[in-house]
Amino acid sequence: MRVGAHVPAAGGLAKALAHARAAGCEAFQVFVSSPRAWAPPATDPEGGERFRAATADAGLGPVFVHAPYLVNFASTNDETWRRSRSVVAATLARAAVIGAAGLVVHAGYQTGGGRARGLARTREALLPLLGDGAGEGRPDLLLELTASGKGSMAARFEEAAELLAACGDHPRLRVCLDTCHAHAAGYDLTSPASATAVLDELLAVVGDRVPLLHCNDTRDPLGARRDRHWHVGQGLIGDAGFAAVLAHQGLAGAAAVIETPGGLPAHTRDVARLRRLRDRAQRPRRRAGAARR
Repeated sequence: MRVGAHVPAAGGLAKALAHARAAGCEAFQVFVSSPRAWAPPATDPEGGERFRAATADAGLGPVFVHAPYLVNFASTNDETWRRSRSVVAATLARAAVIGAAGLVVHAGYQTGGGRARGLARTREALLPLLGDGAGEGRPDLLLELTASGKGSMAARFEEAAELLAACGDHPRLRVCLDTCHAHAAGYDLTSPASATAVLDELLAVVGDRVPLLHCNDTRDPLGARRDRHWHVGQGLIGDAGFAAVLAHQGLAGAAAVIETPGGLPAHTRDVARLRRLRDRAQRPRRRAGAARR
């Protein structure tokens, strides 16, 4: 599992890449437009190609893009729904240019008419954006599970599976698990046994559709439905929980990025901690394998 951070892109993608390298990232996530506005990302094919080449030269990847927070495909507000489709279409195009593996979008909240209407609205918005089939070189769209709350479309794993099914289990539609959100929704990740059981359940319910984890600790108790990220190992999930998450064999091909507060020094510490926890979890297996040989 390759680990890294969500890195700031103020000043351009070149600065985002420099931040990722300085923080010790192997993989990373980035915004390509304002996270709190409807403005689409700038079109810059040449800059995108330079970024793609520089990322490959640095040995970094995969890269993921996060969509603006305003996106809500389940909304009954027609303007919000249309703007969500428009900005995600533009962001998917930008993600393709820079060579991103996927675009992360919050699964959203239904704002009236019940869950069935929210599912239908989401399907109507998403399927035209995804097109037919897998699509070589096109980024996947990752639905990020939320921290629960009124009208949540996908905080629980069974809700995520229902949302995927409503969209025909499209091959480019995948899932992003945020550990802080899962804890807020009532999934116990605080011990090796409970964390392993949670991830076993996730994979049993949604299948092999989890290419990205947001590894954020939390400041709030289990099931609090509050989304307050904290530094890895310093919150209520703790090192033991993250070590189990990073060691889970069903997620061996996924990437794990932090979305924790602070600048470069804090990101460097959190990424280093994730790497130590991952490597520590893998070491006994390597020794056992060496002994058998």
